[in-house]
Amino acid sequence: MKKCCNDFLMEQFGDPDVVKEIYEEYAKSMGEKITEGEAALNAMEWTALEHMAHAVKGNALATGDNDVANVAIALRNAAKLTDKDEARLLLDKLKELAKEI
Repeated sequence: MKKCCNDFLMEQFGDPDVVKEIYEEYAKSMGEKITEGEAALNAMEWTALEHMAHAVKGNALATGDNDVANVAIALRNAAKLTDKDEARLLLDKLKELAKEI
């Protein structure tokens, strides 16, 4: 578990079992969202990519993972601008960050 997330979630909930459960759900959802993002980007479905990035941002902020949240915000902006190259770079960055979760 990333230290930033553990610290944030422990401050919020104070129960290691609850923190573990929330974090496991976050990790699972991250994998699902990245798969969705790949499909959306490959199909150039910009609205779907924007929604995926928004969901990732919310999940990341809810667990204290500001690095992921910041990349998700940038990805959402790239999707709004239909910038495929920037969106690819940011989605790849999200994949790298997801490996740390």
